[in-house]
Amino acid sequence: MACVPGSGWVRSKAAQLGISPSKALGQNFMTDPHFLSHIASLAPAATGGRVLEVGPGLGSLTLPLLERGFEVKAVELDSRLALALPETVRELAPLSASRFSCLQGDALELQEGDLDWDAPFSLISNLPYSVSVPIILHLLSAFPLLSSFLVLVQKEVGERLCAKVGQKSYGVPTLKLAWYGRAKIVGKVPRTVFWPAPHVDSVLVEFERVERREDLKEKTFSLIDQAFRTRRKTLKNSLPFLEASDFDRAAIDPACRPENLSVKDFEGIAALLS
Repeated sequence: MACVPGSGWVRSKAAQLGISPSKALGQNFMTDPHFLSHIASLAPAATGGRVLEVGPGLGSLTLPLLERGFEVKAVELDSRLALALPETVRELAPLSASRFSCLQGDALELQEGDLDWDAPFSLISNLPYSVSVPIILHLLSAFPLLSSFLVLVQKEVGERLCAKVGQKSYGVPTLKLAWYGRAKIVGKVPRTVFWPAPHVDSVLVEFERVERREDLKEKTFSLIDQAFRTRRKTLKNSLPFLEASDFDRAAIDPACRPENLSVKDFEGIAALLS
């Protein structure tokens, strides 16, 4: 059975590797074994399933995921951590080592062939906060088999991703994520579980993919981007190429603002224009 390291081990391992948490790389290492085990227990994948972990750091979350029986592929930007993590797994979870592999690289550059999986998998990660939204949207676009995720993100980002129509935080990230599926906040994350403790609050966001018409994606995203460039304007003004008859056929009031439309509304407009 794998060991779930605590704060002392994390700090000692970082010192051994000559690593100090890097703000530039968004490194806030998780140190609370109980909370880490809790995250693994919430993983939206069947035991024995496939899990992608972005930014595993020293392996604090990797180990409880392996303990749960998952096959874990990690992607780590920091070459020192990417080199050390397989040895950590062999040391602390030797019986799980065959279910783990680590790729050194940038998650924003991952492509479908890099993972060599031909079945659905989940993303479970403590994401670097400054690039969490780009990573999520890139992976969903690049990997049609990415069926679900459970990620730690900054509270404001989580609220933006899971916002409802008409809310202040509702915007481009909300709609683009909604294109791929359903997201919700499933828990708060105490600052005390991190080293160093961040200056922002964090949440856990859960996501499940749904089927969409892939041929409408590019047009739908283009409409979303254009509408929200001037989000205070009405749709009649922000999407001036649409005729009154287009709004009628889509059953949308041209006096609405972009935040009043759901992803299905934008998809409907895209279908009319295709």
